[in-house]
Amino acid sequence: MKGIDVSSHNGSIDWGKVKNAGIGFAILRAGYGKHASQQDSQFTANAAGALQAGIACGAYWFSYALTPDEAREEAQLCARVLEPYKGKFLYPVYFDYE
Repeated sequence: MKGIDVSSHNGSIDWGKVKNAGIGFAILRAGYGKHASQQDSQFTANAAGALQAGIACGAYWFSYALTPDEAREEAQLCARVLEPYKGKFLYPVYFDYE
């Protein structure tokens, strides 16, 4: 099965075209960092579009944490952003630290 990962860097996505291209799942960037303003600006649209198109979803949070406390703070924010999608995403939530 083919999948993609997307974020606001990809702009507005035509999820019908994505589905027709044979993409079976998408991992969506939910946000980054520790501030609510760092939710990915396209996350809500991407989640709605992908789910409506019948594409299974997961999510990731890009971390800038340098300490365990910062990592917890980011993880808590990620959980708040993803709360409306509880039970709707079939793939895991990834904590992306590089």
